[in-house]
Amino acid sequence: MRIELLEKTHNRQEFNCEEASLTDYIKNQVSQDIRKRLATCFVSVDEGGKVLGYYTLTSEGLGRDQIPEKYLKQIPKSYNAPVILLGRLARDISQKGTGLGEFLLLDALFRSFVLSNESIGAIAVVVDPINEKAVNFYSSYGFELLSDSGKMFLPMKVIEKLV
Repeated sequence: MRIELLEKTHNRQEFNCEEASLTDYIKNQVSQDIRKRLATCFVSVDEGGKVLGYYTLTSEGLGRDQIPEKYLKQIPKSYNAPVILLGRLARDISQKGTGLGEFLLLDALFRSFVLSNESIGAIAVVVDPINEKAVNFYSSYGFELLSDSGKMFLPMKVIEKLV
């Protein structure tokens, strides 16, 4: 499987997943977000360039009140915690049961880990799961629910062990 930056030549219009908002995003919104530098999108494509799955990465800051207490000592009191937001992750219905979702997640975590070591500071990857199924998926990789936000948090120290 190949994962690469989304390009204009990739076929996004045939993409279809169980969540309509994620299908709509890749077909209609992602190009604007990339142009505005709001997100970077990585895609898994077949030999013909059809998008089989995708994820987006964005930088974000979390307030100290959102960070699990056991990680607060790493963050100076006057700082928001720098994190990488895994904003969206989806795979085409045709890929259900193939492990593509896991492959995309692990690629996103690996890229985030490398970025946090080489390019930008980030203490964790954060996700904002779209439904209970997504919460269960991310929980199985060690993500912790953050209080009062619905977001989930995975520290770089845990990611280092996963990748």
